[in-house]
Amino acid sequence: MDLTEILVAAVLAAVFAVLAFGPLRASTAWRAMLTPLASIIGSGFLVSVPLVSGRVGLWAVPAMAALAGIAWLIGGAIRYNIRHGEARCAEAPRGHHIPSIETLSHLVLTGAYFISVAYYLVLLGSFLAKLAGISDPRFAALVATALVAGIALTGVTRGLKGVERAERFTVSANLAAIAALLAALGLFAARLPGGYGWSDPGAAPEFDWDTLRFLMGLLIVVQGFETTRFMGSLYDGATRERAMKRAQALSSAVYLVFFALMIPLYPFFPEGADVAGVIEVIGRVSPILPFVVAFGAIASQFSAAVADSLGASGLISDTTHGHVTPRHAYIAIGTVAVSVIWATDVNALVALASRAFALFYALQCLVAMLIAREQGEKRRAAWHGALSALCLGVAVLGIPAG
Repeated sequence: MDLTEILVAAVLAAVFAVLAFGPLRASTAWRAMLTPLASIIGSGFLVSVPLVSGRVGLWAVPAMAALAGIAWLIGGAIRYNIRHGEARCAEAPRGHHIPSIETLSHLVLTGAYFISVAYYLVLLGSFLAKLAGISDPRFAALVATALVAGIALTGVTRGLKGVERAERFTVSANLAAIAALLAALGLFAARLPGGYGWSDPGAAPEFDWDTLRFLMGLLIVVQGFETTRFMGSLYDGATRERAMKRAQALSSAVYLVFFALMIPLYPFFPEGADVAGVIEVIGRVSPILPFVVAFGAIASQFSAAVADSLGASGLISDTTHGHVTPRHAYIAIGTVAVSVIWATDVNALVALASRAFALFYALQCLVAMLIAREQGEKRRAAWHGALSALCLGVAVLGIPAG
């Protein structure tokens, strides 16, 4: 066992122990932050590097920084809605335009959750296929279909609370795997002879209209911060705002460090690398890394799919005022998710999910604009209106990676 393997094993065990069994378990601030953090990182941590670096080479780092920056600004609008919008919507008379737009955004988010369940599980199938050396894309779709059926059946018959309880361990496993990956990449970079790899960045940058639209289609990789908006039954507004900020700040730092440490490996991504391409490439750092990272990612994708299934079922029940129960909602979730799985490929799913969440963000920014205007905050209203237009542009213009 060489130094890299020892480092990976040590970091993996230490971080998992701290997160799953350490004192953080009792911290309200950490628990509130865990769901959005896990959702953001689970949305596209491994997916993003092969897609972005294959398109823009060394410019992948600033491109990722731009995506994280846009997500932070959108998060600001949603935090404003936590602070001012929830009470405003509760107090507004029936038929008022602000709560009506808020309800519409919930319906859009429900549809986004349907798509994201398919996205997470197809990614899970893609990682399994990569580990098993299976190149047939139908394998990932079959795995995803079986898992959707299992989740829907469990939801209809028993609810998903039992599966949900395992989230602390799956999230801890994924974050521990990421910490081990970053530690191994740091050691790999320190050992590189003759420079860090900046002289051979891989693909030549392409900056054109299609590149911009492609980057718009990757908003899903920084999605997940909005989950705190719907955790009001667990935490007060101030706690949720802080949780969102901390989750976005930490996940953005993790993404940017990862992208920077991966620079020496950019040239090894084949042209048109698939979303699971990073599994093969990190094998150059250590032969055990692909298994550590893939199993962490598989656990993360499954828990994220369960979380979004729970979120979608709750939103369906709320928006139908209980006429459709959460358990019956799983039938609709399973039907739509399976249809999406077989109607698209994984690259198209990335863009489709991004566009669905972008539409939700556009509506949330519109709500923030209207509330700010009512409160006489003209500059804030203009700013939130501009963000709403930007998100609408992403929803309309985002395209798949290939």
